Amino acid sequence: MMNQMFETIQSFDMSVIMWLFQTGGHLFLDQAAIFLHWLGAYKIPAFLLCIALWFKKETRPISIILLAAVFVSIAATSLIKELIERPRPYIMLGMTAADMLVSTNPAASFPSGHTSSAFAAAAAVSYYFRKWAVPALTLACAAGLARIYLLVHYPSDVVAGALLGIFAALAVICIAKKLQENEKFAFLKTNLKTDLETDSETDLKKDG
Repeated sequence: MMNQMFETIQSFDMSVIMWLFQTGGHLFLDQAAIFLHWLGAYKIPAFLLCIALWFKKETRPISIILLAAVFVSIAATSLIKELIERPRPYIMLGMTAADMLVSTNPAASFPSGHTSSAFAAAAAVSYYFRKWAVPALTLACAAGLARIYLLVHYPSDVVAGALLGIFAALAVICIAKKLQENEKFAFLKTNLKTDLETDSETDLKKDG
């Protein structure tokens, strides 16, 4: 059963990659994918947001949590990459790193690190600021799709990276909430209520 599932996933992965390879690139999409690769490689959106949140006292703890979520996702992704060492799609197509639009480690395909960190940041942002959820998740999805387009990741690499990033963010948020109960970690406390908490209070007042 498991073997059949893995074979189905691998077959889907290869069909998508072969379609992209045979279809060929497009100048605009090439440049857009390279730009997203550059943003993801240096975690620029996440770091800029962390800096912006740091300057407001009530959002400073969120800045720390967001940064921690990104770093946890990076660490977890790096560990899994070392354990699995799945060759990147372009290797299976007989290409080399020199043929690619972006530089990569040929034997580090699963999971997608760019996607993992992007979704870790997006999940943390979505938790605390629901109004930012759509643009944050859209950017994260675009980052993942760009990795597939560039032939440096299979679709399953991107899906796994997204799930890993979301899990990393939720784990960091849960740990931060527990640590807030300890005075030593008072710097993690925030008086800013999440949109979900505000909605829950509003619903309770209506019911009352």
